[in-house]
Amino acid sequence: MTANLTYAIGDVHGSYTKLANLIRHCRNHCGENNGRFVLLGDYVDRGRRSREVVSLLIEAQAADGPGQFVCLKGNHEDMLVNAANGIDEVTWLGNGAETTLASYGVGRASEIPAAHLAWMAELPLAIADAKRFYVHAGIMPGVPLQQQRNEVMLWIREPFLSDQNQHGLYVVHGHTPTGGGVPDLFHNRLNLDTMAWAGYPLAAAVFDDERVGPLAFVTDDGAVVTAPAINALERERYASGSRARYR
Repeated sequence: MTANLTYAIGDVHGSYTKLANLIRHCRNHCGENNGRFVLLGDYVDRGRRSREVVSLLIEAQAADGPGQFVCLKGNHEDMLVNAANGIDEVTWLGNGAETTLASYGVGRASEIPAAHLAWMAELPLAIADAKRFYVHAGIMPGVPLQQQRNEVMLWIREPFLSDQNQHGLYVVHGHTPTGGGVPDLFHNRLNLDTMAWAGYPLAAAVFDDERVGPLAFVTDDGAVVTAPAINALERERYASGSRARYR
């Protein structure tokens, strides 16, 4: 029996080879199941191959369809688009922009190809399924998910990171480096910013329609690790090993 699997991928930051390898490993992991990708933003800056990352994502969306290959906007795409429009260019330049300019072979954000700028400008900020809310940075606790402000979804750290409450849906995000190159898994959220650009693995979390938390994590070297349960209910319900059945 086939399953619907979602592969959520954290901050890429110009790590083209890792992204290409991770997508390939995720497709292999998916097998005959129905798979879709959700990328959580920050495709540019810091790493050396931002242009190739954006080109790869545009091509993947064209091949799979934007509903099956979803790319969310990160704060770095937002800063780049603003800089290209003459807004707060200094802030972008202070956040790893030099590698993006070098990747495109240009001196200003406004000189980046118009098709790439338009793609970044039009990226959605968040999507949801029946169990999870996918967003770049996070949400403001206590505010309904449909009322979250753009700036919050792109930039927030606290009070979101330390909040222990449920948010209506399980929040899957990036933006804040986890430290140690592994995802941070909590009962109410999952952080997938593993700092791939700094030499750590790029990771994807695998979700299905049955449970809230992830089934497994896939990394760009092809490793697949079964994910711990996010709470006692899921630990009891899936302790039989069914977490790994789609591997």
